[in-house]
Amino acid sequence: MRRPWIWLGFLALLIALAQALSLDLKPYLVRVVEGKEVYEENPVAVKPGDVLEWRLVAENRAQGALRQVALVIPIPKETAYLDGSAKPLSLNGSTIRPEFSFDGGRTFGVPPLKKRVRVVENGKEVEREVEVKPEEYTHVRWLIPELPKGGKVQVSLRTMVR
Repeated sequence: MRRPWIWLGFLALLIALAQALSLDLKPYLVRVVEGKEVYEENPVAVKPGDVLEWRLVAENRAQGALRQVALVIPIPKETAYLDGSAKPLSLNGSTIRPEFSFDGGRTFGVPPLKKRVRVVENGKEVEREVEVKPEEYTHVRWLIPELPKGGKVQVSLRTMVR
């Protein structure tokens, strides 16, 4: 016998979680005008070589603290991550360092990231471990141990249009 109220309860829990954490991700085109950086929010058009700054603002709207909050910024395929642009986040006396993924967000780690590749050497196929280049990153994540009630944080990174 089916129990539809279980599914309704699960759906209500998902809705409550979605309402508990407000996320707002916006791109900004970065231009230098008279030696100063100027930002254009949600640019309509970009071209190769343009730099975009992606800002993610998270706000805890829950009735209490949220634990293990993962703030993830995906890096669009049409862009490449600019090394060093994702800065650590200072929160409640702690420093939260960004973690990076090169496999579509399945795994994360701190640089230098390594991957295994197959290459041909002296006519034989061998497997080698190589360092992942920052322009190969697909996602950046900050894992916040606890975001207090009403807490609001912003993380950002920069990419260059390919």
